[in-house]
Amino acid sequence: MTSNQVLPSLNRGRRGPLTPACGTVPDGAAAVLATVPAWWARRATAAGLSGDCLDVECAIAAEVPRTAGWSRIQPRTDLLDATPEQLGDAYVTALDPAVRSQTGRHYTPPALATALWEQAQATAGGRIDGPVFDPACGAGALLLPPLRSWLSFCPDPEQVLAGVASTIGGCDLDEAAVWLGNVALASLLLPWWARLPALRRPPLPAFLHVDDGLAPREVRAAAVLMNPPYGRIRLDDQERLRWSHAVYGHANRYALFMAAGAAQLRQGGILAALVPAGWLGGCYFQRLRAHLAVHAPLDRISYVRERTDVFSTGVLQETVLASFVRGASPGEIRCAALGMNGQPTRTGIGSACPPARPDLPWPLPRSDSDVPLVRRAAILHARLADYGWKVSTGPLVWNRAKARISASRDDNSVTIVWAADLDGAMPRRARIRQPQRWVTLRPGDDRVLVLDRPAVLVQRTTAPEQPRRLLAADFDADCLARWGGRVVVENHVNVLTCGDPQSPLTTRLLMALLKSAALDRLYRCLTGSVAVSAYELSAIPLPDRATLLIWARHDDATVAQEIENYYGAG
Repeated sequence: MTSNQVLPSLNRGRRGPLTPACGTVPDGAAAVLATVPAWWARRATAAGLSGDCLDVECAIAAEVPRTAGWSRIQPRTDLLDATPEQLGDAYVTALDPAVRSQTGRHYTPPALATALWEQAQATAGGRIDGPVFDPACGAGALLLPPLRSWLSFCPDPEQVLAGVASTIGGCDLDEAAVWLGNVALASLLLPWWARLPALRRPPLPAFLHVDDGLAPREVRAAAVLMNPPYGRIRLDDQERLRWSHAVYGHANRYALFMAAGAAQLRQGGILAALVPAGWLGGCYFQRLRAHLAVHAPLDRISYVRERTDVFSTGVLQETVLASFVRGASPGEIRCAALGMNGQPTRTGIGSACPPARPDLPWPLPRSDSDVPLVRRAAILHARLADYGWKVSTGPLVWNRAKARISASRDDNSVTIVWAADLDGAMPRRARIRQPQRWVTLRPGDDRVLVLDRPAVLVQRTTAPEQPRRLLAADFDADCLARWGGRVVVENHVNVLTCGDPQSPLTTRLLMALLKSAALDRLYRCLTGSVAVSAYELSAIPLPDRATLLIWARHDDATVAQEIENYYGAG
């Protein structure tokens, strides 16, 4: 994700502003900036230029950043032959990791920048004719592929210099990154610039400027490319109202940028975003999903298969390349996988129907074998709530109750059920949690913390390498009695309870569904997170009432096979 953006009225709360001020450039990043004059002179000389053309400050109509104290820093000679992409990446990786984390700053690898541009063009049905804009441009990595593409169709140097500035643009609040991006983009123009007579060489244009990428734009773009900053931020009442169409509960930077990017497009324009996959299913993104489905429907999505060694700054979240078309009618969503071993390789997966309720999580296939599964799920309308089931998160936040948790029991203590206890069909007291097995209750805790009825328990957190996401255990009446008749469930466990004694979705059938390969795969298709949230569990498409009543008459082995067949996975 790129540099930080700011709204002055944001509440600077615990999670920080949407964009903190850029501040002083640290020495490591300053050394990259100090390399630019020699880097530019080297490239300009190779293009056949001389004189003032070798002076980057004279050659480009871009303001040198106020943080120019880097001129006293020793340049990095190892970067003199770097590509424009490598120069920008060297800058961001040299920033303080805490700053990168706080501002959600992770520049785009060249392979992903190229893949995003190719996907944007495919979504447009060919060449994109019109301005391409990046509202969180950093050092311009996403704009290098479209600029190269535009230059390949424009051989005349005078036409290039006359028209290029209106074709590519971007903004960011990091003035050092903006200047670096202007140098990187301008360097692509050197061969064309060199072909003009010296007296007819205007300064090379500044494509990028310092500005808030969330602000409305008068000129609508043909394409908006983005790898926006991400991370939760606090909005004041005014900003929450402004973004009410895209924010539900917690606000995330990248959700705001996706909504703003769609608004910055002309009719038929393409929004292509490199973003975490969490927006596809997370509760806090439900309004964003609904807004995009109406105003800029999703056309294509590519899943980046690898989570390590893709971003130089260590992003580990599942990442997707998603492209949308402003003003289009919802249609089939084309899905692909993007492998990053060496050159990026896109492999088609198949297509999925747009969801009937776009605010709910979107089931999209992660592999070609998932296509029948998600197509079947798209026509299923029942959810847990329709059968009387309620999903909640275990109420005990252990690190807020450390002083009351112990290995021994007292008169006011109750057994804790931990996620580690759910390693089979029935809960078992994990040895590792025995030193933290009991919690002492305070007045009023019975009403808030205690579970004293049968339930189905599901782990809330899983690891990427685990073969299953849904790990459930039946906490029936006998099990509850063995655990003392009442327990306190820790908040890394989901608690599913049924308030309808006549529900056709019995505990036996629910456990069979949660243990099935079909439902586990379906859950993976509707979430971009390894967490198993109560919200996403509540959104899993379930069989109709008549089917459940038929299954109730079958034995467990038959039910298991019927589930796989029903979801098209058998």
